[in-house]
Amino acid sequence: MIQAGNLLHSFQSELDDMMNRLRINLTNSQSLRRKDFDFMIRDILDHHRKIENEAILSLSHFQEEEQGMILSLRDLITAESHDSTHDIEALLDDMLTRQKKRENDIVRTLKQIQVEQEELKTGLKKLLEKGEAVRIKDYKAMLKAIRTQQGEGNRNLFNLLDDFDLVRNRVNDQWQKIVSINYQ
Repeated sequence: MIQAGNLLHSFQSELDDMMNRLRINLTNSQSLRRKDFDFMIRDILDHHRKIENEAILSLSHFQEEEQGMILSLRDLITAESHDSTHDIEALLDDMLTRQKKRENDIVRTLKQIQVEQEELKTGLKKLLEKGEAVRIKDYKAMLKAIRTQQGEGNRNLFNLLDDFDLVRNRVNDQWQKIVSINYQ
């Protein structure tokens, strides 16, 4: 959880630096005022912050639920019941299923953040490479491309990739079962 937070923070500082340099380039070439630059990119940055906050919240919920499951398991173990073995197995199965789902949700969110961060970073780098020759039309074209990628089509792509990932995991699990049966 700390690593994910550090990763998000390091990207944000790098992004802020790149945006500041681009803002200066556009201001120096008298193509755009700083205030207008910030206004034009605000929706993209708000979208990134929203997704980052969702990821942080998901990680926090994940940690809270893990603590709750640990307490439930501890209570079940200390309870004196004749069905405790059966109850423990049922709880463990439920815990593993819920944990896997939460992990997949967190991984999906982190993948989305990473892809969108790379898109923005690449766009900013291309504009920075132009130096002071960068113009407002270049900046607007980059913003339009990023907004398009952040749209619904990008979500469909993530869902498709998640489906492929699920199939790959199932095939891998089945393959491991076959291999373990053959070596027994």
